[in-house]
Amino acid sequence: MSEDNLEQERLRRDSSASMHEQLADRLRALIAQLPQDGRMPGEMELVRRYGVSRTTVRRALGALVDKGLLVRRQGAGTFVAPRKLVHPLDQLRPFVSIFASVGKRPEGRILRFEWSEDPAELSGLDTTAGLLIRRLYTIDGAPQAVADISVPDHVGQRISRAQIEEHPIYQVLQEEFGLILGHGDITLTSVGAPAHLAEPLGIRVGDPLLVLTRTTYDKADRIIEHAVYHLLPDRFALRLTVDAEEIENVSYSFRHPAPTLVMRHEGHG
Repeated sequence: MSEDNLEQERLRRDSSASMHEQLADRLRALIAQLPQDGRMPGEMELVRRYGVSRTTVRRALGALVDKGLLVRRQGAGTFVAPRKLVHPLDQLRPFVSIFASVGKRPEGRILRFEWSEDPAELSGLDTTAGLLIRRLYTIDGAPQAVADISVPDHVGQRISRAQIEEHPIYQVLQEEFGLILGHGDITLTSVGAPAHLAEPLGIRVGDPLLVLTRTTYDKADRIIEHAVYHLLPDRFALRLTVDAEEIENVSYSFRHPAPTLVMRHEGHG
């Protein structure tokens, strides 16, 4: 960049806006010119370009990270935040389907494939032994999510590593073994990333993760799969569509709280 252009990039110290606010505005314009997942210039380049301190640069970048416009990746730098992948929760579906819905083709690397009889690791199943699988999802080498999948012994004994390396777990259960999925229980929580997940996901220990826990049953109401998906919150959104036809009416007053809530179904008096 020429000296003239550098001079045009300089911020105004006599402005009513603080230096980091001015810089954040400039960086928003830069973000608009970059593709999703595009890498931002490094801190020292921004210091030189805009004639500000490193502290100012970090404050401006931090503000844009907080607003969801940028994401930091440990050891790699700061990037334009990608569009979030939306995972609908209205029915059971393979996890990979959320990538396919936006034309993405994730890779799934197996980090763990082993038999276990540890009750702590099999807490989501109703058996004393089972197969444990850990899969890392990436797109173009960038980590997206880690899945910890456990399968009860009567199913896990039939699954080979080659099958899991090739196909998603639902495809193996349905197409390879002819199992019919009945229903699933899904819960959503958040955790700070533990060390064994922080490293493959490229984040710091304690960074926030979305957690989707899914237990799948067959038609006979037997658990055939338990999965815990740890998702990068800047990459995913979870959406549930609900029907209001049978909405419950609640009789309650915030001004005069009653000792009990009176709930009645719409259309039933």
